[in-house]
Amino acid sequence: MLPPAHPALLARPSVLRRSDPGDAFAVIARRYGEPTGYCVLGGNVAAVSSWTGLSFADQYQAVTAGAGVFPCGGMYYLSLTGPHAADVLNLLSPRRFDRLEVGQATFAIFTTPEGTVDTEGVVLRVGPDAFQVSIGGETNPPTWLYDALERHPGTVAQEADLSSFNIKGPRRMEAMARLLSETHAARLATLGTFRGMPVRTRWGADAWVVRTVIGVELWASAEVTHEAWQAMTAEPAVFTPCGWDLLATYRLECPDFAFYLCPLDIHRGTYLFDAGLGHVVSPERTGEYVGRQALSDPARWGGRLWIGGLRAADPDAGRRRIGEPLPALPTGGPAGYVTSAGHSPRAGRELCFAHLDVAVRPGDTVGFADGTTWQVVPLPIQPPAP
Repeated sequence: MLPPAHPALLARPSVLRRSDPGDAFAVIARRYGEPTGYCVLGGNVAAVSSWTGLSFADQYQAVTAGAGVFPCGGMYYLSLTGPHAADVLNLLSPRRFDRLEVGQATFAIFTTPEGTVDTEGVVLRVGPDAFQVSIGGETNPPTWLYDALERHPGTVAQEADLSSFNIKGPRRMEAMARLLSETHAARLATLGTFRGMPVRTRWGADAWVVRTVIGVELWASAEVTHEAWQAMTAEPAVFTPCGWDLLATYRLECPDFAFYLCPLDIHRGTYLFDAGLGHVVSPERTGEYVGRQALSDPARWGGRLWIGGLRAADPDAGRRRIGEPLPALPTGGPAGYVTSAGHSPRAGRELCFAHLDVAVRPGDTVGFADGTTWQVVPLPIQPPAP
């Protein structure tokens, strides 16, 4: 049975934490006006909704035809060094980090003893005994990090002096190249997916560029990312800052994979196999890690929910709220909860991600209290363009 409320919304923080090491919010505001609002995840001010001088249409055009830049200052950056740094990471996740080559990155899910999502991020191996990890959402280190460090006392883990931004859109590599020295800009085209390389910016600073499936990121000190934002806002024809509202649309429309966000779509209430994240469990794992026992027995620990899409039947249907429940099933429990919501220009209507009871299946029609009806669809909601 689904929980009585969206777990990410149960706790209301008394204090908010804002982290923007590269001062991206202020640099963007000087060029595009004040933020229209902020997104808060847990106690973390994670992002700006948008800016008064940047329309949604301009941002959407950037990620579909140009280069849209998402600030990632509201993240947690973790550095691990030492001969057993990979072993520490291996204890926290069903992934195998010891197999990463220097310069290789991977998406990581850090797990709980129940086989659910503790937090998620990107792990980059920057040296034989050194890793950098970027963690979003509520920006906390993996909960069981210090237990893992006790097992390997020679490993040093500390918050890293890093900030980053992510460029999305078909011209993202061209845009990133404009920030790099000529030598490193020329090498950028050879950078493979989930690979990183140390670079020199065009103003002579050191950084790392990391390429993922749908984006390219610059990881650097706050001073370097501050310089990068000044350079990007000075070239509005090339770089368009994008906010949280646009990110919701981008995630819902993403045709490549189910673009979840922690702690909205995945969190401590989502078992990995229920969320379609079985691919992050390395089949050759033989050692111990947090959640191993639970993930080896899906019949016992899973089967409570699945994550699907909702597509508004009426193009004029309004925006759904995060955590909004679907009407109750005949058994008495809710049919599901909205976890992400946004407007899709491509679909011409509102879309949602939702945690759904296993009794709700693709092709079903569900309704909300306002009388609107929505079709249940598998993820990704939008198929790849032909």
